[in-house]
Amino acid sequence: MLLAGVIAATFATTAAAMPAAAAVEQVPGVYPMDCAKWKDKARCAALNRDIKACKDKTDDEWRECMRQPAPTAKFTPPKPRDCSTARNKERCEAHTSALEACKDKLTRAEHRKCIAGQLQAQAPKKN
Repeated sequence: MLLAGVIAATFATTAAAMPAAAAVEQVPGVYPMDCAKWKDKARCAALNRDIKACKDKTDDEWRECMRQPAPTAKFTPPKPRDCSTARNKERCEAHTSALEACKDKLTRAEHRKCIAGQLQAQAPKKN
């Protein structure tokens, strides 16, 4: 009987010592970042938006929510060169036609890959 009383008293004090709901909300987690020290302010702002949007999700849902593609920097394709003054006019014209074919690419990486593919396709085949 004494043992049952001790156990009951232990559970009663443990339940009273548990934190209230307000304290539970301040558990460790992901909080918005200070973008003042970031070089890429757009990336930081995007992460903060994702953190705010995903705060109610947990585990796999949260990971999936946070894996949004990062915003890309604005990319403007280079302007074609004036081939009339170029030393190698054939190569200059090939580059200009590749630029024309790849002008719709939105990122620098896509543009470079497209240009490389265009120039490789136009290059004469070696025997």
